[in-house]
Amino acid sequence: MDIRQLNEMSYPDFVGYINQWNVLPGSYVTLSKWATFSHMNANSRILQFACTTGFQSRELAVLTGCSGKAFDLSSQAIEMANYNLQHYAPNAQIDYFVADGTKLKLDEKFSHVIIGAGYQFFANPQEAIKKTVEFIEDGGYLLASPFYIKQPIPYELIEEFKTVFGISPTTLGYKDIMSMFNKLEIIYEDRNELCLETEDELQYYCRCTIDRACKIRNITDTALKQAMFDRLYKIKEMSNKLRPYQSYGVLVLRYRQSVYPKRFVELF
Repeated sequence: MDIRQLNEMSYPDFVGYINQWNVLPGSYVTLSKWATFSHMNANSRILQFACTTGFQSRELAVLTGCSGKAFDLSSQAIEMANYNLQHYAPNAQIDYFVADGTKLKLDEKFSHVIIGAGYQFFANPQEAIKKTVEFIEDGGYLLASPFYIKQPIPYELIEEFKTVFGISPTTLGYKDIMSMFNKLEIIYEDRNELCLETEDELQYYCRCTIDRACKIRNITDTALKQAMFDRLYKIKEMSNKLRPYQSYGVLVLRYRQSVYPKRFVELF
């Protein structure tokens, strides 16, 4: 690996290469809400779409004793998901594998399917959400944590985001985002504001992550290490710049064959 190759990596592969714990909005707090309000326990079987390095599925397994499967398109990310399972949750029963979510075929259904905020990485987010329903058992749950905007994001920030992440940020408001989930029953929802991270917080997080990545991959080249830090810092800085324009929700959505895809409960 050299600096040019590092900087040419796709965003998902870079996340995998440095083993960034690419967390969902709300981090552990969101996981605790999901687990509580979806009644997740040791008998639950979960499936996570776009798991990157495995944070959500792994930590839910630690929290509740659940088991299941999780996948991502990036082999780099799955390599690190398995590393993290071994080193941080050796008793967790999660099977990580490489797959394309738009083409996924499995013989089993799951009590909980997790999409988090990852649906935005699919070319057609609404179709991705629809695809998840195929894998939910009757009476099971879809767990999501979508971003939505509370005010328009300036054009220059959208373009900068595209350069850093390779995709566009969410530019839809609350009602437009929620319309994607409108065929499922809302069992739990809350709406949350985002707090800017300080410079010290950004620096500390990036340094801890890159120091560990270099240890995992036996990297001693100081220039390469600095390039890894700089790219991660740019990612975190970009996310921070968007926070004044964004909010996020925590959703527990239920699928029941007797109701889906109709709605018989009013929205308040």
